[in-house]
Amino acid sequence: MGILDKKTRFIDLVITQEGKRQIASGQLRAEFASLSDQMAFYDQSETGNVADRIYFEVMERPENAIILEKDDSGRLFPFDFSPTGSIVGNNIFSGSIIDNVLTLKAVTGSQFASTEAQVMSASLKHFKNNYFIGTNDFIGKSDFLIDPNEAVFIIDNESPFGRSPYGEVINVNNAEPFFLDPRLSHLPNFQYLPPINTDGSSYGYYQDIRNTTQETWSDIKERLGYSSFTNTLDKSDNIKNNLYGNLGKESRKLLIDGELPVVYKEKKSLKSIRFLETSIDNNLIMQMFEDSEGSLMTKLDIIDAGIFYDDDKQVSDILPKHVFYVGKVYYDNYDSPTFINIFTIVME
Repeated sequence: MGILDKKTRFIDLVITQEGKRQIASGQLRAEFASLSDQMAFYDQSETGNVADRIYFEVMERPENAIILEKDDSGRLFPFDFSPTGSIVGNNIFSGSIIDNVLTLKAVTGSQFASTEAQVMSASLKHFKNNYFIGTNDFIGKSDFLIDPNEAVFIIDNESPFGRSPYGEVINVNNAEPFFLDPRLSHLPNFQYLPPINTDGSSYGYYQDIRNTTQETWSDIKERLGYSSFTNTLDKSDNIKNNLYGNLGKESRKLLIDGELPVVYKEKKSLKSIRFLETSIDNNLIMQMFEDSEGSLMTKLDIIDAGIFYDDDKQVSDILPKHVFYVGKVYYDNYDSPTFINIFTIVME
């Protein structure tokens, strides 16, 4: 780009509403830049006389927001997914225009499911409508195909709770906050940083109360119950405990005689999804949502736990495992944030 006249403005820049929000909260970080040719004309039949064109200043557009953002309390920031549809405070509103007046109402029931699909497709639509300038990869592929395209997780008394879901109830005041969570202690954000003097000497004595045990891939596999196993019944064991309450499905006599093996289910429901077609860069944007009661839509938090390696030398296990924890953030009575893990995503 050449500047022909230094007195002429050739770049018009505004801060969007999302940018203003991040500035107000001290979270604005300019890390990446992209260029768009949305208003460019490449066909001679479309250009006409450029001097006759009216050029408006840049303005706020719905496409400026690509993904749904939320605050630390879990509330979604306003997001317009259609000319007559918006999300405000986790509520989905849909409306109609009558006599140039827009009327909005919260969607519920069967209308919620169809409107939710619009919200999910809005991110991709907004991304495409920005017309970002990029390079086409003629060697690789740009298709995206996964198998299966749907994963159903079964929740019962055995999985993922063990013998009963009642034992999994916990008061948030008793849960481990962020800086004590053993799943996060290896991340730089939660390192032990006691204050020191300018000369490097200790400012005082401070005890590290974190769980300093570095979590390994074996620990993660053990916690998730990565593989199932089969055991025969020990006659001295309690039959009900061995079967996790499934006595109505099996013969008690066969169990006592030891003729029927007991197959333990995995601790957690596990689903594998294969990426059959992706681009050569393999760039993915992932969002996780929870359908709440009524017209509410809750976006879950995703924590990047880092990359782990397995000590097992099998070919399938030497690949790096990128682990992500998906869940919700709650605040206890001391206003300390606590992360409650719901899903664990392992990408390899």
